[in-house]
Amino acid sequence: SDLGTPLIIGPVFRPLIDRLQISRQKLAFIIDSTSSPVAILVPFIGWGVYIMGLMSQEFTAVGLEQNEFAAFVQTMPFQFYAWLAVGMVPLMTVLKLDFGPMQKAEISARQDTHSSPAKAESDGNEIKGFTHANARPMLVWVPLAVLAGVLCWQLVPLGFPLKPVSGSLFRAGLSSAYFSAAVTLITLMALLRVRPVLQSIDIYLKGMTNMTLVAVTLLLAWALSDIGRSLGADVFISGVTEAALPVWLLPAVIFVLSAMLSFATGSSWGTFAIMFPLAIPTASLVGAPLYACMGAVLSGGLFGDHSSPISETTILSSTGAGCAQIEHFRTQLPYALFNGMISLGGFLL
Repeated sequence: SDLGTPLIIGPVFRPLIDRLQISRQKLAFIIDSTSSPVAILVPFIGWGVYIMGLMSQEFTAVGLEQNEFAAFVQTMPFQFYAWLAVGMVPLMTVLKLDFGPMQKAEISARQDTHSSPAKAESDGNEIKGFTHANARPMLVWVPLAVLAGVLCWQLVPLGFPLKPVSGSLFRAGLSSAYFSAAVTLITLMALLRVRPVLQSIDIYLKGMTNMTLVAVTLLLAWALSDIGRSLGADVFISGVTEAALPVWLLPAVIFVLSAMLSFATGSSWGTFAIMFPLAIPTASLVGAPLYACMGAVLSGGLFGDHSSPISETTILSSTGAGCAQIEHFRTQLPYALFNGMISLGGFLL
């Protein structure tokens, strides 16, 4: 999960990076670069399910006989920004590619590990993990094993991963696996007397309510798609595109528009909901490379999620790392822009 990772990884590694005299800004960068950029590449978590839902709606509306899972997989090579963001982490840590504000933060961390502005402003808001004397590692690996087992039990007979699986069956398998893992965890915590059953169920239900916004966003995206199609927006945009732009330039334009929208709003999912109903019909009508255009939407949306100062992952990564939010934004932006320019070049080629 892109939202859970920063709050889990940050507090765990914060004491270690302080001891190694590494800046918390770099920890925040590493956390941010391995949360949403990784999540967007995985089809069986919330990101993948949401994206495939948007794809399925547009494929049906345009009349494309495409399987959304297969389309998601075929779009992966064009998710340039995600691959670059993840790949930057080992390059940065092994080769010490520090420049701009990040270089200054690293110098400051080596000179004084206890009084940097990033730490001084954030120490009062650091996340403290839940601890219990009866907690055991099995509380982590047993539910994960159940999740994987149920998922395989549901999908392997359908041919997964060698054959495409319909989106509805895939999502049903995911729901069954998640629910089974949750029941397993609740049962284990009750048996080990870590949390009472009712308290665990209450936490589970609160987590479900957090997904309400996702469901509403998806419904609104489908509504926006239908309204735009009724107004002829896809035909109008494709006509303007054919008249004003060469077809090969369309993925780059989609990437730039998606990046600007996501940076301004701080929402990658909102950007996907707006851009997919425009990009897929337009690409289909003008004969542009469909997977490259969908990859441009995903890459552009991820750029804003990764670099915007108001993005949820930016806020959570800085919180988890114990770093001031503005410091994380300042030190990460040059790397995000660098990856963004390379991504743009990829869509132009």
